[in-house]
Amino acid sequence: MTYGGEGTFRGYLISAWKVTFPALLISLGINFVSGAFLGKYFDKLMLTYPVILIVLPGLMDLRGNIFGSLASRFTTSLFLGEMEPSLKERKVGESVYLSVVLSILPIFLLWIVGTLKTGHIKMAFFTLLILFVSTVFISLFLGYSTAIITILPFRKGLDPDSIATPLVTSMSDLLTIPILILFILIYESHRTSFFLLFFLSLAIVFGMIRLYRADKRTLLELSGILIVLAAMESISGGVLETYSEVIHRSVIISVVYPPLLGSLGNYGVVVAAKTSTKLHLGYSEGFFDRTTIKDIAALTTTGLAISTMILAGGYLISVKLLGKNVMFYPLFIPLYIVIMAVVMLISAFLANIFHKFGLDPDNVSIPSITTITDLIGTVFAVIVAGMIM
Repeated sequence: MTYGGEGTFRGYLISAWKVTFPALLISLGINFVSGAFLGKYFDKLMLTYPVILIVLPGLMDLRGNIFGSLASRFTTSLFLGEMEPSLKERKVGESVYLSVVLSILPIFLLWIVGTLKTGHIKMAFFTLLILFVSTVFISLFLGYSTAIITILPFRKGLDPDSIATPLVTSMSDLLTIPILILFILIYESHRTSFFLLFFLSLAIVFGMIRLYRADKRTLLELSGILIVLAAMESISGGVLETYSEVIHRSVIISVVYPPLLGSLGNYGVVVAAKTSTKLHLGYSEGFFDRTTIKDIAALTTTGLAISTMILAGGYLISVKLLGKNVMFYPLFIPLYIVIMAVVMLISAFLANIFHKFGLDPDNVSIPSITTITDLIGTVFAVIVAGMIM
């Protein structure tokens, strides 16, 4: 398979609607599962585990960053011929190990910030254990799922950049909240089982340390930027926790929060991954070249459908599943489309900037854009929640 643009804008539109849109649609459905869980258990997190509310945006985003970057690296390696499209490749195992390690590192910083901000010392240690155990098991699943979602489309002649990154980041969103709540419930009702799972997770981590070695450049680049981004994500978490009562009262915003952040991030990572691959292969003509502008314009046409589904899905879940009375807010749709287009422009810009300064855009552009998107999306959610109160 070769990499390149379709040429005409019609070709970009076909790619946006036939390849990327279905992936975004699947991702949206996945995110609504998380939204339903968050809406149902939002009061528990707000009252008993406020630290998790501060950690949550960073947890969702950084996990998506890590495995979105992993998908982007797999794609680049496949196109360059550095990796065979097979799950038996040792590079797959090494990359999964690296992603598990990178998933664990930011947890401690986010937990410290959350504990200091809330002053909720009583449950702090057990909250950390819950975060650690859930992170190890989710990371293992996501790592091998990323390899499958990247390799299979490549084998079939499809561009994995258009499919893998939105699916991987949305799978991260799907698993993060339900699995986190699952381990909270296990901790509260089956303490012995919880600690057995904790020791099993430790054994898995130490076993992978003995079996694999991490690529030093990738480890240094990603761990450094993830620590910085984790600190930035604590701002998004702080906004979410500070205005948690406003969001909780609006109901619909707590439900659409994961789909909102996930979908905006997906648009960003698709553009980041495409731009990164073009830069590696020498197809890019500079900042905002014609192919990038066509890609962004074509993807923007899908925004009306996606934003309408987010709003309608949030309304139906709030009313039918949670039994709440909520207001419908149509201005959400045009505001979302504008924000989505801005996110994609920022994404292409960042990928080019990082490449210009000698950093691998596969490693740093996706984490950066999704972190920025989380802050923008969280502020947007709070503003909308305030408007519909």
